[in-house]
Amino acid sequence: MLVCTIGALLFVPFLGEAHLFDWDEVNFAEAAREMLVTGDYSYVQVNFKPFWEKPPLFIWLQAFSMSLFGVSEFAARLPNAICGVLTILILFNIGNKLVSKNFGLLWVLVYFGSLLPQAYFRTGIIDPCFNLLIFSSIHQLVLASKEKVISRVRMIVSAVLIGLAVLTKGPTAFALLGLCCAVYFALFFRKHNWKLLDPFIYLSIVILVGFSWFFFEVAQGHGYVVQEFIDYHIRLLSKSEAGHGQPFYYHPVVLLLLCFPMSLFLISSWFNNEKSSTEIIHYKKWMTILFWVVLIVFSVVKTKIIHYSSLTYFPMSFLAAWFIYKALKSKVEISNWLKLSIFAFILLFGTAFLLVGIMEQIKEPLLKLLINDGLAYGNFNQNIPDGPFDWIVGVVFLVAGLASLLAIQKGKTREGIVGLFGTCLVSVSLLLLIIAPKIDRYTQKSLFDFYEEHSESHHFQPLAMHSYAHLFYGRRTPLPVETDDEPKWLLFEKVDKPVYFVVRAHDLKKTVEYFPHIKEVDRKGGYVILERTDDNYPFLGSP
Repeated sequence: MLVCTIGALLFVPFLGEAHLFDWDEVNFAEAAREMLVTGDYSYVQVNFKPFWEKPPLFIWLQAFSMSLFGVSEFAARLPNAICGVLTILILFNIGNKLVSKNFGLLWVLVYFGSLLPQAYFRTGIIDPCFNLLIFSSIHQLVLASKEKVISRVRMIVSAVLIGLAVLTKGPTAFALLGLCCAVYFALFFRKHNWKLLDPFIYLSIVILVGFSWFFFEVAQGHGYVVQEFIDYHIRLLSKSEAGHGQPFYYHPVVLLLLCFPMSLFLISSWFNNEKSSTEIIHYKKWMTILFWVVLIVFSVVKTKIIHYSSLTYFPMSFLAAWFIYKALKSKVEISNWLKLSIFAFILLFGTAFLLVGIMEQIKEPLLKLLINDGLAYGNFNQNIPDGPFDWIVGVVFLVAGLASLLAIQKGKTREGIVGLFGTCLVSVSLLLLIIAPKIDRYTQKSLFDFYEEHSESHHFQPLAMHSYAHLFYGRRTPLPVETDDEPKWLLFEKVDKPVYFVVRAHDLKKTVEYFPHIKEVDRKGGYVILERTDDNYPFLGSP
């Protein structure tokens, strides 16, 4: 009960302090909102057209949350906050049964006391729920494969969980699990007496649970949605989708930097082959396989987005926590290079947090760097005063982080480790409470407020850019006419109400040259608001 309370206090408050961030957060929240508008929960829609990129399970959770708490940022993010509480419970219970209560608490601290992992549970993206289902499924397989005879009950539970993961984000879940199993059984096959029937039972359950929605879509005559879903995921693997192309080393760098401090302790664990119990060795094998499978797969695929490698947070945190656990028992050493690396990272992130906190004071040199980027220049040229406590995040991180490192240096390892991860945990919470709303004000708040203010009186249409925010914050309803080319209809045809068009500042010149009948009427940061000015502005129902 205490663990649940701590988790709820950590994740639930202040979920709605900042607007949803475009694209992913707004994308999924809009799909959930449209389910409420249409009353059709059978398939996913965005802009009231079939959306084939994701299955519906997480979006159903968001829609249910919105039905209880209204359409809001809080409701869109609440499912992941609850997922965060569940993750704390699961990690603690696994660690407690595997080693001890102290190890369970340590594993939780390492996971949620690292920078990026904690932040994910305050968002409205799919991955926290998706990753927890995959990890829980693999955990059941770890337990099932611990003995020479595989436990069929745990195998069935694993299949149900991975089926739910497929229903959350797609067959990638099953592919990752399949690769992990293939590697494990290739290395340790002879140690297990498993029956040939077991894989067929497992696959049948995954298909029954995970692909039930796909079968339903086909039965409803929406087979093209399934085909588009398949084509979309093939594109993700084979080429950079939506401009998300990155070098192959992208995910290792992301994990190293943004998963501080557990990333550094993970690296240290690779150079220490301390003796462990048979059960720990077994679990470490699976966690190591999971880490490398996820990292290699998403380094190879062409489309690279920061949260694609977030499943690695589970094995990273376990392996790092085990190294720390052994260090606290003086069975492994915290090396000087690790201490030096921690020192460098504290300075790096502390300075960055401090600079963001005093943004107004460093704005002039920043604007000089952004002079050639119309969108960024317009956003950061807004008059947004620094809050009285914005600087505190950087100061807390620097002072508490260095104090923790000093404690480790003086031999007070337990106090130093708890202090280091506790510093990151508190700092991330402060960042999300103080700095995230500030970034929101600089980058999107004025535009999203404009959408909300005029949601009843106007249509909105972005030009020369991709966005979902005008749908969610503009409270888009189905258009009065059916059209496959909505921008063309809003630009040239009879409409039922006035239209505002939105472009980035650096696209303004070419946009008005191409569409001379739309003129600038307002600016919101780096975004320009335009409206049709043709003399015969036609409206539906007009003579």
